[in-house]
Amino acid sequence: MSLISLNNICKYYHMGEQTVKALDHINLSIQRNEYIAFIGSSGSGKSTMMNILGCLDKPTEGDYLLNDKSVALLTQDELADIRNIEIGFIFQSFNLLPRASALHNVMLPLVYKGIPLKKRKELAMKSLQKVNLADRTDHIPSQLSGGQRQRVAIARALVTNPSILLADEPTGNLDSQTSKDIMALFDQLHQEGQTIIMVTHEDDIANHCHRVVRLSDGKVVEDYLNEHHIEAKKETLNV
Repeated sequence: MSLISLNNICKYYHMGEQTVKALDHINLSIQRNEYIAFIGSSGSGKSTMMNILGCLDKPTEGDYLLNDKSVALLTQDELADIRNIEIGFIFQSFNLLPRASALHNVMLPLVYKGIPLKKRKELAMKSLQKVNLADRTDHIPSQLSGGQRQRVAIARALVTNPSILLADEPTGNLDSQTSKDIMALFDQLHQEGQTIIMVTHEDDIANHCHRVVRLSDGKVVEDYLNEHHIEAKKETLNV
């Protein structure tokens, strides 16, 4: 069973008399533990794809199956549960609470799950340790570098043990060396079994993923396994 199945997914926007086809009959499946990039230029449909995969928006036509359940049939409460538990969101702009410490930012999704304070702190600490930020728990975002803020955002996304990490241009606000460090962290998380879906316009970021889906004008124009990633993985296994 696929983790995600998209069947004839269309998303149309009506602007006056004009109809914009943001997504145009998309058919694809994503398996557990895939590391996949959706890549394309501005207007290609990748942001719309992210919104639909993240249950932030619904398609105009077609069926989105998540864990073999049709998303269209879910209630608003069920969709909210999926966004809070099943999917860990990572954004280009980090989306951290500016006056809250790293620890409290990471604990936030657990509040909505009704987890007691002591357990929330324990789980948040484990998540911060996973991204090598256990020594920055009391720092607020303005006291952290861009890379550290993104690590806090990744820890927050991981704290509910989600089925999917959904990353939207996760290195867009970072310098080149920090971007490499963050991508190395994503590589590590994938090796540990995490399903990662990334949206990017940068080929070098997409090259970290083992599958690349290129979008143009709302259509899939390429869907291929990344040979660079496969060869690197073979070398790692042979060491």
